[in-house]
Order: sequence, then C-alpha cells, then structure tokens
Amino acid sequence: MSEFDDLFAKDEAEEKRDNKKPAEKKQFDKGTWAEKKKQERADVYAMIDDATDKLAHDENAFRDYLTVQARFDRYSVSNAILIAHQMATATKLADFDTWKNADAKIKKGEAAIVLMEPGPEYRREDGSTGFSVNIKKVFDITQTVDGKPVVQKHPEQRTAIKALINSSPCPIVMDGEKTHDLPAFYSLEEKNIYIRQGLSGEDIFRYLADEIATAKLASKDVNRQNAGFYSYCVSFILCERNGIDTGGIELSRISEVFVDIDGKSVRGILSTIRDMTNDISKDMSRQFEAIEKENRKREDAVR
Repeated sequence: MSEFDDLFAKDEAEEKRDNKKPAEKKQFDKGTWAEKKKQERADVYAMIDDATDKLAHDENAFRDYLTVQARFDRYSVSNAILIAHQMATATKLADFDTWKNADAKIKKGEAAIVLMEPGPEYRREDGSTGFSVNIKKVFDITQTVDGKPVVQKHPEQRTAIKALINSSPCPIVMDGEKTHDLPAFYSLEEKNIYIRQGLSGEDIFRYLADEIATAKLASKDVNRQNAGFYSYCVSFILCERNGIDTGGIELSRISEVFVDIDGKSVRGILSTIRDMTNDISKDMSRQFEAIEKENRKREDAVR
C-alpha cells in the first residue's frame, strides 16, 4: 500500500456531500402568490380603517396624523395615516434596497412600515380603467444602524411671514377695529383679511394661515359649519412646515366634525385639507424663491 493511497479515499464529510440529493426547486405557485398579495392588501386596508377611526375620535392621534402630513407633504392621506399609525416619529422613509445602496444597514428585528403604492392599470369588466395597489415595505432612518432623525430646515420667521402674506388670495389690512375682537378676521363681504397690531411673529403666521385658508375655502363647496375646522387644520400643518409652534393649537373639534360619518368620508375631508395646504405651500415656495432672488440682488449691489 502506497503512502499516497489515502489521497483517493473520501472522508465522511465528502461521502455525505456526494450522497446528498440535490434539493428540489420549489415551483412558483401563481395562485398562492396572488392570494398572499390579496391578503396583504386586505390587512393594510383594515389598518387604514382602524387608524382612521382612531384619529377621528382621539385628539392626540389626529395631531400625529397632521404632523406626519406636514412632514411628508407628497404622501397621500391614506399613507400619512399609515405612517402616523405605525411610526408617527418617522422623518425619512425608504425601502430595504434603497437603504442598502446608501450603505445604511437596517437594525436587526426592526419591523417594516407598510404603505400603499399604485400598481399597473387594468381593464375592468365594464370596460373602465382601474389601477391596482401594491403594498410597499419601508423603514425609517432611525431603524438603520447609526441613523438619526432628520432635522427639518425651516425658513427664518420673518421670511415665512412675508411669503405667507404674499400668498394671500386677498388683501391683508392691519386694522384692529375690523377683526371682530379676534387676532385676525376674513371679511367675506369686503374680501379682505384684517389683522390686529402688536401680535408676535408666531401669532401673525398662525392666524394669517387660518384666515388665508378661510378665504380660499369661501370659493369651494365646503360645509360652512366645518370650514373653520378645515382652515384650523391647514394652519396647523403650515405652522409645522415652517417651524411655528403648534403646542397651543387645540384639535378637540374632531368629535363634532367627524361624528356619524364613515372612514371614507373622514379621509375625504382630510384630502381637502391636504390639497388646500399644499396649494398654499406651493404659493409660499414661489415666494421664497422670489425673496431669495431679491436678497441676492441686494447682496450683489453692495459688493
């Protein structure tokens, strides 16, 4: 027997590997996959309904929703509701692959935040076009290793007030005698917003945002009894977006406005509030650009 004969002998581990049968490839079951996706959507729809019911009766939950909608202005009402329900403190969201490509690792054990995104369109039986819905799983930056909440940048207070004033759909007049003992007041008859003298910067922004929203609502088909609530919520979101304190804003009227209406109707009201807020925000963004351009001109002139 040669001293090299053992090189041709298989050890126990190699015998096991050779005798191991190749794993059978699991076949894709389209029906099972479709059923799973259907159940995922049903679960998310149920979560939206539950979260909507809660925010319609709980001031703190409603405040969380408005704060999230202020932070994530491009998100739909339903997705803002989902974020507020699952992680109201979220500041930056992305899916697993996006975080991975950014060299950010998701912490072990972190639960994904589920959102909805539009899927491909399809043809209904009646010939109309529908759009499917996909469930998307995302994570907040705080769920990544070393991730910290994103601190939002806000404009200087005077600049924010100036942009808001220039975004008004009607003249703003400083006349305390016409404010009806209020800090600010929109006159439907005179098409003017009147404001008192001597208000703090935060109060000026807060009350003007409310009255500007009221002026815009005057031309829309909104129940006048609820118009004040709409404009109040618009003011809250605009304050959040521009660094104005919202701690003193009470939202207890939700019990009156949302009484005896279903979740779909609640979300309809929230959609009106969201769209109006975004319209004013867009007007303000244009004003910010104009103000910045004017400031650069002044700086160039003194050089």
